[in-house]
Amino acid sequence: MALNVEDRIAALDPARRRKVEDRAAELVAEEMTLRELHKARQFTKRGAPALKRLK
Repeated sequence: MALNVEDRIAALDPARRRKVEDRAAELVAEEMTLRELHKARQFTKRGAPALKRLK
């Protein structure tokens, strides 16, 4: 029987599990920030000609 991620994490000692969960939260926050930056960059690329016309 194959173990899934939840089973592997549940088998860790509490201190190690907390460290893994903290790192996972950091990675999720970083990915969200990168996604927001990408969206802002795309908006700027599309919005630049429109902004020039307003000037």
